[in-house]
Formats: sequence, C-alpha cells, structure tokens
Amino acid sequence: MSSLNDYIKFTLDTEDQNIIFSDYSNENINSKIYKIYLAELIQPTCPYCRSTNLKHNGHYVSNIHFITADASKLVTIRLRKQRVLGNDCLKRSMAQSNLINKGCYISNTSKRKILSALTEDRSMTSNC
Repeated sequence: MSSLNDYIKFTLDTEDQNIIFSDYSNENINSKIYKIYLAELIQPTCPYCRSTNLKHNGHYVSNIHFITADASKLVTIRLRKQRVLGNDCLKRSMAQSNLINKGCYISNTSKRKILSALTEDRSMTSNC
C-alpha cells in the first residue's frame, strides 16, 4: 500500500505526510471523465494542546478539484478528513492540510497555476 501512496504523491506532486492515498479510479460525472483519487487526511496531534491523546470522531469527506501537469485531464481528490476530540483539552477539531485552505474545495496548487497563467504578459495581437 505504501508504494501506491508514494506513486500517487509523486504523480500529483504533493508532499504532505498526513495525507494517505489508498486508491484511484475513473468516473463519469456529467458526461466528463474524472480521475478520482481516494485519500485520508489524518491528524496526529491536537492543534490546541499538542496532545496525541485523541478520540476519533468520524470523517468529513470533501471533493477537491486539482490541476496536474496536463490540465486537460480532470482530477478530483476525494479527501476524508479526520474529526477528533482532544481528551486533554476537550476541544473538537478537523484535520487540516497545506494542500487546501479551510472550507475550500479548490487546491492551492490549482490556485497558483491559475494565478500564474493570468499574470502572463500577452500582447493584444497574440493568437495564443
């Protein structure tokens, strides 16, 4: 399983150690073929008290739109974020990653690629 996880991380160029990829498939959504990657975002410590004494309280599933090197292929990461309760501080939290911002469904990588494409200098007579 670890080699598949490493392969998908290499393919998507992600380096977050808390994201564990388990599988991928192709799905037809609205007559478009999407490559769906299944992943879980784990939370090793409480963000409030930094304790590892956690009680897992389910998952929140979010579908993240992702752009790869070939932008013509539609990629979605179906990310299961762990919800936890810190046993020491009794505060609830959800796992977070630098892959996406909190409450957002567009990856930061996609945002950076779009921003760089919009900031390119082009002349008014350019055909590209």
